[in-house]
Amino acid sequence: MAIEKKTIGDLKGHRFFVPSYQRGYRWTEFEVTALLDDVSECPTDGDKKYCIQPLIVKKREDGSFEVVDGQQRLTTIYIFMKIAEQEIRSAVPPFELNYETRENSGSFLKKLSDGTSSDDSNIDFYHIGRAYRNMNHWLESQPDKSVAIQELNTKIRKSVFFIWYELPQESDPITMFTKVNLGKIPLTNAELIKALLLNKDNFGEDTSKQQTEISIAWDRIEQGLREDSFWYFLNEKEQSNTRIDMLFDLLAKKYNSNTRNPIDISQNYFSFLVFSAILKNAKGKESEFVHTLWGDVEKLYAEFRDWYNDLNKYHIIGYLIATGTTTSEIFSLTRDKRKSSVAADLLLKAKIKYDDLETLALDTVAHKKKIRQLLLLFNIATLVCKSEKQYRFPFDIFKSEQWDIEHIHATADETDDADDSLGNLTLLDCRTNRSYKDEQFIEKRKIIIERESKGLFVPLCTKNVFLKVYSENLDEMEIWNEKDKAEYVSAIKQTLDTFFNGRLGQ
Repeated sequence: MAIEKKTIGDLKGHRFFVPSYQRGYRWTEFEVTALLDDVSECPTDGDKKYCIQPLIVKKREDGSFEVVDGQQRLTTIYIFMKIAEQEIRSAVPPFELNYETRENSGSFLKKLSDGTSSDDSNIDFYHIGRAYRNMNHWLESQPDKSVAIQELNTKIRKSVFFIWYELPQESDPITMFTKVNLGKIPLTNAELIKALLLNKDNFGEDTSKQQTEISIAWDRIEQGLREDSFWYFLNEKEQSNTRIDMLFDLLAKKYNSNTRNPIDISQNYFSFLVFSAILKNAKGKESEFVHTLWGDVEKLYAEFRDWYNDLNKYHIIGYLIATGTTTSEIFSLTRDKRKSSVAADLLLKAKIKYDDLETLALDTVAHKKKIRQLLLLFNIATLVCKSEKQYRFPFDIFKSEQWDIEHIHATADETDDADDSLGNLTLLDCRTNRSYKDEQFIEKRKIIIERESKGLFVPLCTKNVFLKVYSENLDEMEIWNEKDKAEYVSAIKQTLDTFFNGRLGQ
């Protein structure tokens, strides 16, 4: 499988064949202008280039390439070249486009001009002509149309590129086309990188064995990352179609920072482009690079697994990630350090100082985000400090819900004023919270107990609040009074004090 970068200029002399299973050109004004905007804003200093998408092709017996995916962008580029050709004599389209069942469309494209673009005699002519006119409208909106055409023409030819994804001869292009249209085509960064790394040209004589070893290890890591409890411990949400992308994204940033001509991190397919550029410059040391990169992937995955398997690290790192700390910041606290030092540094990163706790208690309305973080930490610290055997806090379930700061005693009812103090606040998922609104304490407790009896997740400390676990006097189980509030705040302080004073390192 050939996979490389090709600028539009590199496509000079290429002949593309659009098969009958492809639909006709259908881009609207939105897609056309969006592409022109992106290309015009693309910086051209140094070696910076703009990736528009993978172009999936298969070589035919006559030397042309069957287009499996990328027809819309390829046609749009061609249409622009027909506009540029009228301004710049040498700006002829560098490639040809022909169609299996719409031969007239190929001819219409070749003859496209201001005088022919209004021919709406068939649906393909209509959409191609409309794109042509939309481009002219965009160009006329620029300060100088002639200059805009020249600048865009230069950028498109030299700085815009496809990821050239050439299918093996034995593959079925219709099957691949079907996958594309079902949204199942493996063209995430990770799958492009997989094709790049496992290219047989990167290995010596024992190609099959080395490819197989990496493939098996790759599948093992992907399987591990599909475990939601592991994934959501490290991530707030689903970040891509292929979870292993996370590992390559992190490594690409590290590798990119050490290259002479770094890739713009905002580029589409950033991590693929980083590794592709390094591999291209390896020149005779491709195998060494592949083994180095894959070794780094394995080490990074093993490091994440170490965090996950060590329940002390799991809870504090999971809390840090859930409250906005990046993995890079955590690396700085954990790498090449003794275990005792790691524990202390992680705790220091998470610690909310007691004077800050007092401030939060005095003005919870102004510190909603910090209150939410404090209540989350209280739940985690309770699991760590109060159990003989630690249980995992379910970050996967927690992150699948939206959480409100719930008023234990209704915010305001007929008998009392609103109370936003810390002693009257706990975490509750927003659906449950908003469903019972201003119910009295005893009614809320029934709902919480019923929810848990159905196997639904209720944070431990929230359940404890409504069971009055933190209260010394259980004579008034129907209400949440001032003494309950004070004893609850005291329990928070005591639990966090235990948590921050070395329990994590034991």
